[in-house]
Amino acid sequence: MIRTARRARGRAAATLLAAALVVVAAACSSDDGGDGRPSGSPSPSPSPSAVALVGVGCPSDVEGGTQVRFGDDDYLAGVVMGSGTTGVVLAHEYESDACNWLPYAKTLAQKGYTTLVFDFAGYGASDLANGTQSTVADVEAAAAYLRAHGAKKTVLMGASMGGNGVLAATKDVHPAAVVSLSAPRTFNGVSVDGADVTAPVLYVAGKYDSGGSFAADARSMASATPKGRKTLAVLDAGEHGTALLRRPSAETVEHDITTLLGKYAPAAS
Repeated sequence: MIRTARRARGRAAATLLAAALVVVAAACSSDDGGDGRPSGSPSPSPSPSAVALVGVGCPSDVEGGTQVRFGDDDYLAGVVMGSGTTGVVLAHEYESDACNWLPYAKTLAQKGYTTLVFDFAGYGASDLANGTQSTVADVEAAAAYLRAHGAKKTVLMGASMGGNGVLAATKDVHPAAVVSLSAPRTFNGVSVDGADVTAPVLYVAGKYDSGGSFAADARSMASATPKGRKTLAVLDAGEHGTALLRRPSAETVEHDITTLLGKYAPAAS
């Protein structure tokens, strides 16, 4: 009941925010689509309901996706992009939200994957489940949603906090593959033992990120992961999480992800 009341208040506030955004958008005209980035080609503005559900900070990235809620009592909010029977869960960084992964979700969707980008409990448009946070439970709920909607194979991808969550969730989700960008070995009480990772996994970290601590964690987890299940990429870079998917490291990271997916989880219609 408390969570339902909170959700009602939150959605009412989000609706007011959406209305305000629509008014601002109507009053302003620019070539960058209103978010400071070139729009390429004209496209319809997101509807108030789309903005209200998720992605308020990146409305242009939400365009083309389907807004969904899932998990017990629909406590999680997310965006589904693409179609196909290979589904990809994308889990965001600490102090971020679904906007963190949406651009890359579109890239994967164009390659034939169904992608689900979501806000962790207590972040963005998602509620707290019973007043608590569990990144592992949220990842499991996202994977269950994809499977319930036709995914025959599931891939887990996470950045930083989300990387820790997807790695810890592999034992119960049994994904076809896992991608970890800058995951800490321990976060908010969740510790990852590479020996427990039950799927082929790509560990990626920047050598200079936070003084090398994330690279050290990637090496530690990879060393414990059974042979034949791991690829380790420590890049000559200082970027963190999904920033590694932007230049100058983007080409290397995308190549490694594409190789992993092509081997263990190719796109399927």
